[in-house]
Amino acid sequence: MDTPNYRRNRFFHNLKTQFHVKLPRDMGADELNVILGLGSLVVPAGGQQTLTVTAPRDLIIRDLVVRGPADALVTNITVAGDALFLGTSAPANAFGSENQARPSFDLPVAGGTTLSVTVSSVAGGAASASFNID
Repeated sequence: MDTPNYRRNRFFHNLKTQFHVKLPRDMGADELNVILGLGSLVVPAGGQQTLTVTAPRDLIIRDLVVRGPADALVTNITVAGDALFLGTSAPANAFGSENQARPSFDLPVAGGTTLSVTVSSVAGGAASASFNID
């Protein structure tokens, strides 16, 4: 076998086996989840609906993203029945994905905990929500 006339880069030579690994060896697939979806539903005109999900594992909720009709309002956010929302309502677009200053919770949540977001709308329409998680 011919020896190359240059010194091989040991760092890159040793990395070649790592490129075939889809997940880091010390991390499970559920630790790579970054979004906890609360689903979607139709808010009736002049009414409100609640999106609910149960945390599948221990996690940290970071920020909430809500999509809905132009006039949609978030009227309640609860974790294990405890309200995280103070006041009567806030525009849903304050929680929109395009709002880089949307509220962040950074709240640890145990697996099996119920999380819910209540959305109301005068005109009605489809709404959805999700939490960014760690």
